Amino acid sequence: MKHNEEPARSRRRFTERLACTLLFTAVQLWAAVVVIVKSDLDGVVALAVAFVLAGGLIAMYDAWREVRSVRQELDVEIREDLVRL
Repeated sequence: MKHNEEPARSRRRFTERLACTLLFTAVQLWAAVVVIVKSDLDGVVALAVAFVLAGGLIAMYDAWREVRSVRQELDVEIREDLVRL
């Protein structure tokens, strides 16, 4: 693999991950709003729905944390390549 291909590949993977995370976030938020607005739940079922929604929010947080982590790694790679020039 050529030296120039690796940064482009890393950026492409980051862009794909970002797009998937944006889509996942939009779907999760839409689903949460629908469940909250359309449901008329009481007792244990309401508690279960609250736990499921909390799990979705945790999954979104984790996805965005991963995107930020990959972005920081990509920034470090770009800086290292610039220093080598």
